[in-house]
Amino acid sequence: MKYLPLETPGKGHTGYQQQVKEANIKRIFDLVRSGKCKSRAEIVRYMNLSATSVSVLVEELAARGLIDETGPTHTSLPGRRPISLRLNSDAHQMAVFSLRGEGINYVLLNLECKMIEKRFFPMDFTQVPADEVGAESIRLIEDILRRRAKRFERGKALIVGISCPGVYCADEGAFYVRSASGIHLTEEPVRRFQQRMELPIYLSNDTRSMAYAEKKLLDAADPDGPETQDMLFVEIRNGVGCAVISGGNIYTGPYNVAGEIGHMTIDHRGRPCPCGSRGCLERYVNLNSLLEDARQAAEAAGIEPPESMAALAKRYPDEPVLQKPLYESARILASGLYSLMCGSGMRRIVLGGGIEVLGQPFLEEVRRCLRERTMLIHHLYLDYAQSGPNGENIGLAQHFLDKVFTVTM
Repeated sequence: MKYLPLETPGKGHTGYQQQVKEANIKRIFDLVRSGKCKSRAEIVRYMNLSATSVSVLVEELAARGLIDETGPTHTSLPGRRPISLRLNSDAHQMAVFSLRGEGINYVLLNLECKMIEKRFFPMDFTQVPADEVGAESIRLIEDILRRRAKRFERGKALIVGISCPGVYCADEGAFYVRSASGIHLTEEPVRRFQQRMELPIYLSNDTRSMAYAEKKLLDAADPDGPETQDMLFVEIRNGVGCAVISGGNIYTGPYNVAGEIGHMTIDHRGRPCPCGSRGCLERYVNLNSLLEDARQAAEAAGIEPPESMAALAKRYPDEPVLQKPLYESARILASGLYSLMCGSGMRRIVLGGGIEVLGQPFLEEVRRCLRERTMLIHHLYLDYAQSGPNGENIGLAQHFLDKVFTVTM
């Protein structure tokens, strides 16, 4: 994750009292946004602050247009009914773009992270010179905001979010190093774009964005269910990536590369990988490899090969010829997941990024291969992602609001 705030010349270091105020006002904003507190009285009890302090902070939030007072709320307590508070979800917008191998997915969100507008813009990155891919992506994003987006209001924009494969590499001066999708986004075009739009930018890794959306969805669906404070999200798309959520936060490691399991060696004599190694996990279980292995098996057996992952998903449960290479890939994936479990100690794993199209038979085979192990598989939770095709965009916005946004920013 990388936040690029607008430069504010002359703004010095904030003092301790201002930091305390900011922490308290942000916490009140989050309590109202999440629906945990719906009145000043509830906030007082929840935060253990004085009624006067809470009232001052609530009034500032209202003055900034972030919350509304909507009349007396229902309560079982005696006395005058407290005034109800609710988030003014339309006060700001977040325009979030996810860069994918086949194009750019644009989603406009309000403060509740509900979609106002969405649209997919095709773009063939393979037809763009490698050193121009980042700049061309930014040009398309700017054109979308200036001309093609129907409901984007620049005056309401809180951030422009950009999510893409890869990780931030300070040594290369690039936000995201080259990935399986061929996307290489460097700092220079992003900075120029920020200056032209005069809006803060929030950049994120695609897998980490999806992981955070999944965590929020699981928390909301079952607040009293299994903890999602520690979770592994494995994305299987053009490559294989992993996001590590530890203690409720995304763990990136000291060099921002935590979770790069796609280059975990499964077979040291196996298929060559662009990283320079052999037998990397993502050479066997990325979507393109799964489809190609199934096609080769079909051609060898003299049957019609599947044309797409959707066609493969429909046919393989009833065709052993197609099932065999998929289940071999499930075994390889299980081996990688088991190594990940051993190294992290985590037992909650979510698979997403496109592998979900293979449905329950493939997932059950991965579970079966994992349970063949006799150690470290107790309390295993393994399932597909539920956040949908826009989860990457929504997760970026949710992470920004939860971890980065400050009310007085």
